[in-house]
Amino acid sequence: MLYTVDGLVLRAQNYGENDKLVTILTSEGKQVLLAKGARSMKSKIKNITEPFVYANFELNQKGSAIAWIKGGSSIEIFYNLREDVEKLFLATYVCDIANELSGERVECSDMLRLTLNTLFAIMNNMRPLAQIKAVYEMRAVAISGYCPNLDYCEECEEENAELTYFDITNGALICSDCLNKRGRIVKKNLSLTYDDIRERNVLIPLTPASRSAIRFAIGVPVEKIFSFNLSEAEDLKTFSKACEEYILYHLGHGFDSLDLYYSIL
Repeated sequence: MLYTVDGLVLRAQNYGENDKLVTILTSEGKQVLLAKGARSMKSKIKNITEPFVYANFELNQKGSAIAWIKGGSSIEIFYNLREDVEKLFLATYVCDIANELSGERVECSDMLRLTLNTLFAIMNNMRPLAQIKAVYEMRAVAISGYCPNLDYCEECEEENAELTYFDITNGALICSDCLNKRGRIVKKNLSLTYDDIRERNVLIPLTPASRSAIRFAIGVPVEKIFSFNLSEAEDLKTFSKACEEYILYHLGHGFDSLDLYYSIL
C-alpha cells in the first residue's frame, strides 16, 4: 500500500549498516518508519530523515510490516536549530517530550501543532528560551491529561489570594492561609534531582505573574501561546521551575536531553 503523510521527525536511530529507524509525529499519532539507505550521502531521503524536519513522507507498507519511506519532500527543516548548541539541546528535549506523550494511532494534532510552534519559537528567538521551554512543558502535559487547576485555592476556593503555592503532586493551588491551617512544610529550594521531585506534597511558592503565566500557557489558543512577557527575573525563574518540576513529577523520570541542555548553560 502506498500513501503519504505529513510528519515531524522526533528522533532517528541508526539501523543495520546503512538504514535508519525514524520516529515521526503526525496528526493521527506517532509512527516508526524504516528509512532504507538513509545514511548514505547519495540517499534521496537523507535530508527528510533528520530530527526536527517536518516533511511530507511517501510511504510503502505491506501488510502489518513496518512502513518504509519511499520518498518525500521537506515542508520545514528548522535548519537554524542546528547552528546553536543551546537551541539544539532544547529542541531535542522538546521532541523527547512529544515522543513520550504521544501514542501510536492516537489523535495528536494538538501536540503536533504545539511542537511545531515551539520549534519555530526557539529557532526565531521569539521569547527567552527558558520561557519557551516552560510554556511547552506545561501545555504538553496539560494536553496529555495532567492539566492543573490554578484558578482558585483547592481548600477555600479563594480566587484572589496574594500568596499562593503550586501543589505539584495534585496539580492544584493552595493559598498561604490554608497552608498554615494544614501545618504543611513548604520545600522552597527544590533541587532538580528527580527522586526529590517525586516526594509527596511538593509545594512551590508562586509569584502572581508566574501563576498568571501558567494559566495563560494552559488556556490560550496555541497560536498565541508565546504572546506574553515576564519582565522580572524572579517571575521567569519561578515559572520555569514550576513547569519543569510539574512535568517531571507526572512523567516520573528525567531526560538525558534536559541534562545536556543544562550542562551548557
